[in-house]
Amino acid sequence: MKDKIINNFIKIAYMKKLTYVLIISILIVSCDDKNCYIQNVYVNEFIDLSLPEHIEIKTPGNTIFVEGGVRGIMIYHGVGNNYIAYERNCSYEPCLPCSSIDSVNSGIAYCACCTSAFNVASNGEPLNTPALLPLKIYQSNLNINNDILHISN
Repeated sequence: MKDKIINNFIKIAYMKKLTYVLIISILIVSCDDKNCYIQNVYVNEFIDLSLPEHIEIKTPGNTIFVEGGVRGIMIYHGVGNNYIAYERNCSYEPCLPCSSIDSVNSGIAYCACCTSAFNVASNGEPLNTPALLPLKIYQSNLNINNDILHISN
């Protein structure tokens, strides 16, 4: 009888340990990658707005894509000589390979990967879900002659 009680306690202790190991394993495996964020990279680009490939950006309301940043830089020409430079990496799940702004229409930037839309005329604020954060903005300064745009962070 005493042996039977001891064996039952051992079985219960073993089952508890097994249950704890199983729960911890499930938690570890099910955790999402918390390192999914837009990387901070050095940006120091000079864009000559007088070049033919950049002539579209001279018109207010237009947008062009240039190299630089994490996935490229999107430049929006606002009112007057106001240029806003955005990271093309979408703010929703930016570590996905497809997570980038691929088109702009009437001041609205679109990510085909997650179907989010952003208002590039208003600091890149998201217009729909799943994105909740705005697009990352880089500093942009137009020189006195209005032909060289400096983009940096």
